[in-house]
Amino acid sequence: MNITKLILSLTLSMTLFVQVSWAQMASTEVIFKQSVTVSSKEKIVQFTAREDVVKILEQMDVDPKMIEKRIASMTDEEISKIAYQIETLPAGGSAIGSIVGAAVFIFIVLLITDILGFTKVFDFTRSVR
Repeated sequence: MNITKLILSLTLSMTLFVQVSWAQMASTEVIFKQSVTVSSKEKIVQFTAREDVVKILEQMDVDPKMIEKRIASMTDEEISKIAYQIETLPAGGSAIGSIVGAAVFIFIVLLITDILGFTKVFDFTRSVR
């Protein structure tokens, strides 16, 4: 009886963390839009033209014309390094989401072990044993 409850709780806890993906038809337009290659210099120009980047640069008192001149005067090696960094840097810039996710995961694991009677961390749970 206890083994079946353990297997059931583990199965249910694993299904909580499964991501659902939706299948869709891929149109020709969508496929060809993704395959367009952009040069490294164009990636940098597009990145510096984004609204959030422009706001940050304006807060630093950087002139947009100066950025364009700097990009034009860069060597191919410098441009490829910066384009690589733009592609590989993590999006978001905040670790709060991952910290909250880890805390929720730990809470759920402790709650399940508390209910199954392996631990006694929370006072509001009753052990199955």
